[in-house]
Amino acid sequence: MAFFGHVPIAIFLLGVIFGCAPTFADLREDLRDFVAIAPRRRIGYIAARYYIFDPRFRQAVGFVRSDEFLKTWQQVRAAPDVAALIDYLNEYGSGYDVTSLVDNLPQRLRAFQLSRTVPVEMMLHRDLTTFLREAVQTLPRAKVYALMSQKVRQGGDFAKFYKALRDKQFKILVDRARNSSDLQAQLKRLNEKNINIDEILQILFEIINWGPQNP
Repeated sequence: MAFFGHVPIAIFLLGVIFGCAPTFADLREDLRDFVAIAPRRRIGYIAARYYIFDPRFRQAVGFVRSDEFLKTWQQVRAAPDVAALIDYLNEYGSGYDVTSLVDNLPQRLRAFQLSRTVPVEMMLHRDLTTFLREAVQTLPRAKVYALMSQKVRQGGDFAKFYKALRDKQFKILVDRARNSSDLQAQLKRLNEKNINIDEILQILFEIINWGPQNP
């Protein structure tokens, strides 16, 4: 289970939530501070358990590892409403291309060989959303809030980026992209692979709201 020892899915999500894993110094250090307080080992155990016992979760991970996911992601990224959302995030993220996180995810997951043999009587019916919610519940919410508040008070790139995430314009752009007619086929395909974008977005906004209300 080396894959879950490194917990790339969990760390990827932390990166999306806490600053998009940027390569710029200030934001990179900010992200490391958040990852440092996350119970990575526990999240890894949860992910391993899901992969062993939950075929829906396993299907979602398998799809993200596939060439079909890359094709779907490229179609999503090319949609005008998504491009506008990406431009907004890049502007307030000090120019970092947030799409590179998703670009690199399939290759990172392919590096690990995982068993697919699971006794039928042991299979459960949880999925990626269930895993994300369980993983989020392990996060030390009070510490996350305190760290967010501290970094907002300090200003810098993280404060700028977090303020942009709390701005109503971000929600408008997300809703516009989510409801774009250009994306319905791709979103349907993701849903067929047990990747529910609506539920993932809900989790994302819930965690954003853990931070200070008026950054």
